[in-house]
Amino acid sequence: MKQHSIVLFSESAQFLNVTKKTLEAYNINIQKCINNLNEINKIADKKSNIFVVQLPYKNKEKSENIISIFQQNKLNWICVGENSTINFFAMTKGAMGNIILKQTPTSIEYKVFIKNLISKINQSIEIASIINSRCKKQLINKAFDKIVAIGASTGGTEAIQHILTNLTENIPPTVIVIHMPPGFTKLYASRLNDICKMYVKEAEDGDILKYGVVYIAPGGYHMRVLKRGKELYLSCIEENKVNGHMPSVDVLFESIAQNVAPKVVASILTGMGNDGALGILHIKNKGGFTIGQDENSCVVYGMPKVANEIGGVSTQASLVDIPKIIMDNV
Repeated sequence: MKQHSIVLFSESAQFLNVTKKTLEAYNINIQKCINNLNEINKIADKKSNIFVVQLPYKNKEKSENIISIFQQNKLNWICVGENSTINFFAMTKGAMGNIILKQTPTSIEYKVFIKNLISKINQSIEIASIINSRCKKQLINKAFDKIVAIGASTGGTEAIQHILTNLTENIPPTVIVIHMPPGFTKLYASRLNDICKMYVKEAEDGDILKYGVVYIAPGGYHMRVLKRGKELYLSCIEENKVNGHMPSVDVLFESIAQNVAPKVVASILTGMGNDGALGILHIKNKGGFTIGQDENSCVVYGMPKVANEIGGVSTQASLVDIPKIIMDNV
């Protein structure tokens, strides 16, 4: 906590007072508590601040205004929202982490919130350190033997962020499908590019896969990895939904099973439903190495659960361990 200061923001004096006292009991120094957006501009050293931002309850317009201010100022912040919808929106707009907190939590729920908040603060400090110390990115014209593929849905915004911020810039091409609507994937990719060591971009139809680049499937399009001679490239096409989604993890994984496997490390992360389960099974059957996020670290243990049950997962692992497993197998 020495290099970064924690600032609490909320319209609720009770939230500020109780959260400040509780965090300080865990030896986390709170630099300031503010309840007025105008005060944010008075804090000069923005790069060293981690903001914990509680959004107002049942006021979507005001919440979106607060999110916009933090995005425009490129601040390091954690969103505390009332539901997954507003928290998802905050993540696409630059929040480093998010936690759901009901308006009137029980004492047990509040203790869980504090435990999660401390974890998010520590993660955000690590990410902020990467941002502050990062050298200028350089594309490396280097051959690759494998690719990395990731699929996720509910809870995936943070899961993918955790994985990418814990990988080095020296990674083979990485292709990702997360269930997001059109428009959000570009914002999400841009934010990841700001905080990751490697290049992150929203995929475009015809993109040639390159070493050290992460490609996020665009919302509203299915993404496939195709082969042309010795080159691998991306196809992004608007089609019918698969498993209720576009982009679909299964569509991506099936193309990888057909055109890349066994030279792939594929991971299926937190998410509702079964999208990606059959695709990752086919990757494994073709000799690819497959990882399923375990139940304890999932927001929703749906997609990886089905994948594991049908035999599509080489190994199950906690989200914390997945980055190392990926690097050990590429």
